[in-house]
Amino acid sequence: MVTGAYPTLPLDVTEATWLVELPDRVLTDDELIGFRAKALAKHKTHVDEMRTRVSEDKIKQLLQYEKDHKAVIKDYTFKLGDLILVRNTAIEKSLDKKMKARYLGPMIVIRRTEGGSYVIAELNGALWQQKVGAFRCVPYYARESIELPENVLEWLDISAEGLMKVINSKEEDIEWTGEDDLTFGNMKLGESHSSNEE
Repeated sequence: MVTGAYPTLPLDVTEATWLVELPDRVLTDDELIGFRAKALAKHKTHVDEMRTRVSEDKIKQLLQYEKDHKAVIKDYTFKLGDLILVRNTAIEKSLDKKMKARYLGPMIVIRRTEGGSYVIAELNGALWQQKVGAFRCVPYYARESIELPENVLEWLDISAEGLMKVINSKEEDIEWTGEDDLTFGNMKLGESHSSNEE
């Protein structure tokens, strides 16, 4: 449209289209140009007011939502054989996280430990070597049912001793978050090599 305004609900369609009073008769060229000039002059003012009002409403709704759901915690309890997705916390501090997978999975729950963390495995039976915190686990709702072996523990690609070692390990949910450099972690880069040469 000439005025650059397109009707958007719940705005008044007539006002959004014309931004001026509708003419009640056929217009001359000069009158039509005058109407268009009024509409264009009004357009920026209305759009700026609308943007300000919408921004204020968004902030109010966000604050109200945070207030209403402040104490809401979803406490999922998964059992052996449940399918879950695991939040990919390794990407949370990266700048290009929008382009990376937010969840990993689906995974199969093998066991819930006393502390509430989970021992999980891939769909091929490969067991994760670290336990996963419950806050990272969400249920996976499959569109079609996935058939699992009757005895999931026998299907795992690990011995009973290896499984118990993972379950009893103290280390929980260790995942690289990009804070430490894995390549130069054990190297002393600040020291000079002149003392070794003497």
